[in-house]
Amino acid sequence: MIVSEQLYQLIVMVLSGIAVGFIIDSVRLVVFSTPKRSSLRKWMMIVELITWILLGGATYYLLFWLKDGAWRAYDPLAQIAGIFLYQSLFQNFLRFIARIVVNITWRPFWFIVRFIVAVIRQILQLFINIVMFVIRPFVKIYSYLSYTFFKKLRYLKYNRKQQ
Repeated sequence: MIVSEQLYQLIVMVLSGIAVGFIIDSVRLVVFSTPKRSSLRKWMMIVELITWILLGGATYYLLFWLKDGAWRAYDPLAQIAGIFLYQSLFQNFLRFIARIVVNITWRPFWFIVRFIVAVIRQILQLFINIVMFVIRPFVKIYSYLSYTFFKKLRYLKYNRKQQ
């Protein structure tokens, strides 16, 4: 392998480190843009762990594609350097871009989902109230008849024991 190929691969690994830093930062931004009681925020550790696992797999695939699966000691160091480079130089600008994207896409999506769930919940509540209103007279009649029947049944059992 010649030096220019190694330099190219080193630059690709640094860029992948910058991408990893951006993706992790974006996942955290999306999770924290949800309401405090959302299930996504409750499962944040699991979501971030899954993200790290997927990014590790993507990095391995990148290494496999770039170097046929053979990695050198400088590859993980280059990726860590890319993450540090993201945090020191690119984080403010890319976080700003990510906030814009989240505010344009994620928050309206979350609002629409919550609105649809609220409408469905109100429709179901209305349906349940209508059914309960229709069934109420029958329930009253049934409870009255069953009460009187069991009362008479108790009386009949009592009289049978007496005889």
